[in-house]
Amino acid sequence: MKGKSACWHGVLLILLVFSLLPLTSCALTDTESSTFYDAGDSDLTETSAQFAQYSLFRFDTTASSHTLTTPSAADMVASLSSPVVGEVIVFAVVADGSYTVTITGGTSVTVKPSASTVTANTTLMIYCVVDSISSGDEQVTLY
Repeated sequence: MKGKSACWHGVLLILLVFSLLPLTSCALTDTESSTFYDAGDSDLTETSAQFAQYSLFRFDTTASSHTLTTPSAADMVASLSSPVVGEVIVFAVVADGSYTVTITGGTSVTVKPSASTVTANTTLMIYCVVDSISSGDEQVTLY
């Protein structure tokens, strides 16, 4: 019985090691770009390239409030490799200080009240849902 138990423990150990291998690719290498954008102490009108690249936007709100304006819905949809209706893109906005960050939408971007303000000293996760990908009628909603 002891031999069978040791054998099973060995098999489980090997399975555990192989199941953890995909996690080794989570670290950034020197050639990969960051997903963090530091807007500092200023407002930001986000470009489609920034929308595609960054998933965290930090604002220094120690002295005043700031505004993040998203790209247009058409630019957001165009930045996606294979957009589909219902696709969700998640990004976060940090208000690092005593003031707030206001989120405003570009053309054809609806910002729901839950995504419109990042309160002081907090991080807000924003869910960007693609509502329409029809050329000339792209629609996106932020939740």
